Amino acid sequence: MSSTIPIITFISDFGYQDEWAAICKGVIYRISPTANIVDICHNIPNFDIWKASFVLSSALPSFPVGVHLAVVDPGVGTQRRGIVIKADRGDLLVGPDNGLLIAAAERLGGIREVTLITNDRFWLKPVCPTFHARDIFAPVTAYLANGISPAEIGQTIAEESLAKSFWEKPRISGRTLECQVIDADKFGTLRFNVESSFLETQDLSLGETILMKVEFPSDLQRPHILAEVPFGRTFGDVRVGSPIMLVDSSGYLCLALNQGSAAQHFNLKRGDRLSLRL
Repeated sequence: MSSTIPIITFISDFGYQDEWAAICKGVIYRISPTANIVDICHNIPNFDIWKASFVLSSALPSFPVGVHLAVVDPGVGTQRRGIVIKADRGDLLVGPDNGLLIAAAERLGGIREVTLITNDRFWLKPVCPTFHARDIFAPVTAYLANGISPAEIGQTIAEESLAKSFWEKPRISGRTLECQVIDADKFGTLRFNVESSFLETQDLSLGETILMKVEFPSDLQRPHILAEVPFGRTFGDVRVGSPIMLVDSSGYLCLALNQGSAAQHFNLKRGDRLSLRL
């Protein structure tokens, strides 16, 4: 780690009305008393691995190199695996092999190495089959923050064997971009699977109009969408109630409504596919 006081981030769907998040932090402090634990979010909707993956991937680039504990784990106690991913930047991501860690590791430079968590010397005993966050992931996180090598935690496995990320890469053909809604935030702003670095290669200028086309072949209750939306810098570049496309603080291209909900206005939701004529 790059700091004498290890940075540990923690994200889960545990909420704050029960004891689970606090217990995991207590386990970490017992093993790594000087750790600096930062809560990213514990209000992820129950079992929503996709949302947690997006929040984690958006948050981690703002942190220094550290150890990152992520637990949204509806498969706890089953045959799903526990893993440690070492990102190219040097971070270590700890959690279940259910796709949760992939997008974050990619935004930290990519996956350098994956370790299967198998050495029970670093677990609490006995292991409760419904609380691997406390008995496996939290202590492993703490030992890694103390400088234990992932090689001591278990054996290296192939990146190709991991559960996949929840969203695809965008596809470009000429000036037409095929993309996907990957998140809707609390304001109803829709984030697409298009990072700012991708847009920089497309010679898209502020003030240009983007033609958005959405079809719902499997949902006849939702009408097709054809709309021209300006590409701008911030929400206030358009009138209140008007749509705009911009790159928001997450670093992804998004569709927003100035002081309103783009998700409600366009009746779009996570997973919907659309084409953008740039």
